[in-house]
Amino acid sequence: MNALSLTLHPQDRRQRISGFGTSACWWSPQLSDPEKRRDLLRRLYSKQGLGLNIYRYNVGGGVNPKHERVQNPWRLTESFFVLDSETGEGHFDFSRDQNAQAALFEALSHGCVDTVVLFANSPHYSMTVSGESSGGLVPHCCNLREDCFGRFVDSFLTVTEYFLSKGVPVKLISPINEPQWKWGGDDVRQEGCHYETQQVVRLLHLFAEEIEKRALPVLLAAPESGEIGEKTREYFTALAADPVILRNLGSFAYHSYWADGDASAKTQLGDWFYAQRFSSVPLDMTEWCELPNKHPTDDPMAAALMAAVIAQDLAASRAQSWTSWVAVNQTWLQEDGRDYSDGLFTASNDFSRYAATYRFDALGHFSRFVPAGSSCIGCEMTANETAAVTPCAFRRPDGATVLVLSNTGAACEVQMLLHGREMEIFTTDAEHHLAHTYSGAALPTLTLPAVSVTTVVLRPV
Repeated sequence: MNALSLTLHPQDRRQRISGFGTSACWWSPQLSDPEKRRDLLRRLYSKQGLGLNIYRYNVGGGVNPKHERVQNPWRLTESFFVLDSETGEGHFDFSRDQNAQAALFEALSHGCVDTVVLFANSPHYSMTVSGESSGGLVPHCCNLREDCFGRFVDSFLTVTEYFLSKGVPVKLISPINEPQWKWGGDDVRQEGCHYETQQVVRLLHLFAEEIEKRALPVLLAAPESGEIGEKTREYFTALAADPVILRNLGSFAYHSYWADGDASAKTQLGDWFYAQRFSSVPLDMTEWCELPNKHPTDDPMAAALMAAVIAQDLAASRAQSWTSWVAVNQTWLQEDGRDYSDGLFTASNDFSRYAATYRFDALGHFSRFVPAGSSCIGCEMTANETAAVTPCAFRRPDGATVLVLSNTGAACEVQMLLHGREMEIFTTDAEHHLAHTYSGAALPTLTLPAVSVTTVVLRPV
């Protein structure tokens, strides 16, 4: 069995963790059953469940009744803005999107959520060039009409004011999502809008000015870049160069797609970001799922891989928060008869069947044991070409140390010098789902099962 050694550096305090979350996009409007809604939101947002504290609410762009290319009903949204097609005028109807609103308030009822992020994949379809919220007719072209930049700002902030008036803790608003992708052309499957960098800055500058004018207690999260390469750095630099945007920016947000096996890319992003000293605006990872999705929901490798990605984003990129793409996604049966849904839960279209996945366990290894206010600390593991362990360590506000070890390979041993501490161990593998597997004196050596996630909580005696 492979033997590794692990050294913690508790004095090496890095970024403070602000929390963990997921998105209510696509699934929450489909969930009309109150009992199932209560069960799902309890398991996600209560202390008896994952205890997530970040909730992402999708402000939909709506469906043009005259033409709509998206076929999947789960990808169609109901907008609060209602257009009169005859007059071209519109009004807001906040009785709409009732299922999604009910899910939000159910999550809030458990008392764990302190941050709600309102985000949009597209402006309302009436403000777009194509007349649809699913992107332009020509790919890689901005679908927001030139004369509608201000209208989009006003519409989105009106929705923001509504939720604030209801006591919803909206801390961040995110009107742009993955601006670099094509979002349009002949193949459209969901809402989206392409923006060039200068259009990102132009729109967010208008948002920042209007936030100040209305004296709203919210900040911008931007630009939700769809990958972690050079384009992300270009966006961050451009946003930081605009002083109006910068003083209204609460999050440099990126998505951790396309780099699952490239820890060095995460390190490069973090090293570059913190060298820029962009005021004190945090770095947040706001979307991830496995792309392409190679692991079915019943494969423990789905948990091990996701935990490794979380660890890389927190320890290497040094993000302050981590949010999965969606809480629930549609069941996706393949030829082998297995379900390849990428959500924390998988569900049939009508929610007659839903179940937690291994990815639910993976996020729980962090969210249940690393509360907001914890600090990421230094963690060093000896190199071993045959081992596949990704470590991440934290110091909690209560003084406990939390270590999360993701093992995507064979079983191995990890040696640690941890004298004079009490230890609890929680395990996910082929036989366990976030199970409490040990409690007692600190063990000098941990045995990590093959393809597993292990959380160790160390408390001073």
